Amino acid sequence: MPLTMRRQAIIRILGTITVLLLSGHTAARIPPPAETLRPATPVSKPVPATRGTAPLHSVVGVAPGQAGYVHYFLLRMPDDSVEVQVGIELEDQRIAWSFPELGVVISPFISGETLEVGNNSYDVWHLYGLRPFPDNAAMARLRKTLPARVNAWVKSGIPYCLDDTPQGNCMSCIGFVLRALFPGSRGYPELPRDFWRSSPGNRYTPNDLLLYLTGMLDLPDRNARLRRLHQLAMPADMRNDLESLIHAIGTGESKPAVAARPRARPGTARGRL
Repeated sequence: MPLTMRRQAIIRILGTITVLLLSGHTAARIPPPAETLRPATPVSKPVPATRGTAPLHSVVGVAPGQAGYVHYFLLRMPDDSVEVQVGIELEDQRIAWSFPELGVVISPFISGETLEVGNNSYDVWHLYGLRPFPDNAAMARLRKTLPARVNAWVKSGIPYCLDDTPQGNCMSCIGFVLRALFPGSRGYPELPRDFWRSSPGNRYTPNDLLLYLTGMLDLPDRNARLRRLHQLAMPADMRNDLESLIHAIGTGESKPAVAARPRARPGTARGRL
């Protein structure tokens, strides 16, 4: 092959090698296609349950594992009037409550029976019971502290009264239960901020507690409360009571903004027991 032709062939071969090398170098620097770069999936934070969304645990009697449950009874008084009585179930299925004429006592669970107190008779019917706190930690704290607290009140001979006092010199049935569930300083309950409703006269009643424990006070209006009522499984007596109470709440009554409300001082109640 002539020298000139051989030189041209070598130049072509070197040019081809250079192109291949440059192509490989460029390809190595090209980032992978955009579709192969997948963004990290955002982790959604669980929304904390509120009383208005948490399941409701209701019962029709006492049983093991229900220590701390709040029970509702119906009393026929000596004058034939009828009143609601509330108490708390203990570990051994007895009931702690503040009972008319007896004061704070621990008694066996009774229903459909007559309790003789002095010269008076009280007919007692059990209605239903419910777990007062949705979360397990709060229930564990209640079960741990309840026996000592109740025993102290029993040993002190705290009498029963309708007009409860901040000093705890006497206790109504609702005053006893509120102190057990929401202990405060100076012998008076410190109620949660979301327990915003009391009955006329600025008094707390077993009905107010029922609305709170079932999550009805956490909901914005009557329609939302009725929807929750129909979604929950519960004893018929509780359903009937709640339906009447929901309709009794005024249309202008709604849950206030918690942030805008001043926090009560320890031991200061926003209503009478």
